[in-house]
Amino acid sequence: MFDLFFDLIASTLAFFYDVYPSYGFAVMCLTLAVMVVVTPLTLKSTRSMLQMQRLQPELKAIQNRYKDDRQKMNEELMAFYQENNINPLGGCLPLLVQLPVFLVLFRVVQGITRRVTDFGLQAGWTAGSGTSAGELSPLGNPDLPFDPENLPADSEMYRNLTSGTTEMNFISIDLSRTPLEAAGESIVGALPYFVLIVIVLISSLYQQRQIRGRNSGAQINPQQEMIMKILPWMLPVFSLTMPAALVIYFVVSNLYRIGQQGYITQSLYKGEDSLGAQARRSREEASNSESSRTTKGSGGRTTEKKGQPTPKRNTAQGKKGGKPAARAKGTGAGRTGRAPTRHGTGGGRVTKPGTQNDKRKR
Repeated sequence: MFDLFFDLIASTLAFFYDVYPSYGFAVMCLTLAVMVVVTPLTLKSTRSMLQMQRLQPELKAIQNRYKDDRQKMNEELMAFYQENNINPLGGCLPLLVQLPVFLVLFRVVQGITRRVTDFGLQAGWTAGSGTSAGELSPLGNPDLPFDPENLPADSEMYRNLTSGTTEMNFISIDLSRTPLEAAGESIVGALPYFVLIVIVLISSLYQQRQIRGRNSGAQINPQQEMIMKILPWMLPVFSLTMPAALVIYFVVSNLYRIGQQGYITQSLYKGEDSLGAQARRSREEASNSESSRTTKGSGGRTTEKKGQPTPKRNTAQGKKGGKPAARAKGTGAGRTGRAPTRHGTGGGRVTKPGTQNDKRKR
């Protein structure tokens, strides 16, 4: 199945080269064509995600109502999905469909830069070029001819790559070489390669800013937050060791996604009646409801009968470990913490005169 995708995309790449014989032009047109084809899937994925966020309070209410009966909960959820015409997997399936497409595109673009790697083929090419056997080029040498994958053998692009040329030139850049390889020979000659990498970095950071800006109120998983911070820096690092043809692919796809994200922001997030605004209000209502429940549940332990907060022990006894507060002077009710007066008016027991002396004599 994947071979069919490889052949289809490689044939499309060869077609664009026939339209205008430029390797960079063909790679850019192929990238744009694939991005345009998968754009409807991206828009559908975004709408499904916003629709699920908008209806999240109702979904949670159903889950809480039938939390003790999972079968009934699933039935109610399916009925709710059908009633609102939403697909719970709508936000995931388009992304799963896009991933193989981009992997195939990546593989095809990388495949056109493949060089002869079989030892026998290298030996034959070396002999034909007049080089002695002792000077046989090592594997992966950039002076070896191309051996592109998946391209139709009767295409102009295939014939040009296999005609003995060792470079894939485009605006002073050899698309078959990596930026590190170019820097190893000349820093000045590597400047165009590094300009492409800087464009990849800036465009990746700008895409992240677009997405975070319109979802400022949404709660993001910490792991996802970390990935979003690291990912824009990973692509430029990978670009250092990849053929420049793939760096062109990264540049064009990033620039296209910036325009795509701008369209999504304008069409789905702008206006009070937009799906993005409705989803944001649903998140705010859910957050306020959660805060309200937290506030109500933070009043301390309550008594069973009156429902009033149980008084803290320290308010009746003073500081922890201190003595109980003394009763009003002269009330005589209970212990006062000191001996009763001889002529006290309280109701406590009073020592009779002479009683202590009689006890000592005895």
